[in-house]
Amino acid sequence: MTKKEEKIKSETNTEKDETKVEEITPNSPEEKIKLLEKELIETKNDYFRARADYENFRKRKEIELAENKDRVIINFVEDLLPSIENFEMSLKMTDNKEMFIKGVEMIHKNLTETLKSHKFESFEPKVGEEYNPYHHEAILIEDKTQKPNLVISVIKKGYKHKDKIVKPARVTIVKEEEEK
Repeated sequence: MTKKEEKIKSETNTEKDETKVEEITPNSPEEKIKLLEKELIETKNDYFRARADYENFRKRKEIELAENKDRVIINFVEDLLPSIENFEMSLKMTDNKEMFIKGVEMIHKNLTETLKSHKFESFEPKVGEEYNPYHHEAILIEDKTQKPNLVISVIKKGYKHKDKIVKPARVTIVKEEEEK
């Protein structure tokens, strides 16, 4: 054996291979084939292990996401339960008009507070404000002499969650002039 071959052999014996393939210097084509086949098998095994790990991770995340979604819904419903209980109490008080009205007011207050605690808020456009199809839903369109596309009345207020419109405000607007 030459000095160069001995140096290569000693280096391969002292280094640890991360793929766990025994480093041998192939002396013949058959040995080289065996070495490559062994490397291929170990590479395939690593691939299958990594793929299985990924699938397990993906399934675990799907389960966590579903559990989080359920937890959010349960928390929201728990916040709504006092309003439902107040409805039930109010319905029992239909004989006493004053108590019934107080019950309905209490329910409104509870629901409004629940929405605020979940970062929902109502908004009401101002009369004279320009119509915005992202914030307003035109229910009625009247033919007036005012500037077109202006809100002239609010039928129902809208709701948004943070900056996202959940339900646009329902409004009456001035009809846009038709081109002749």
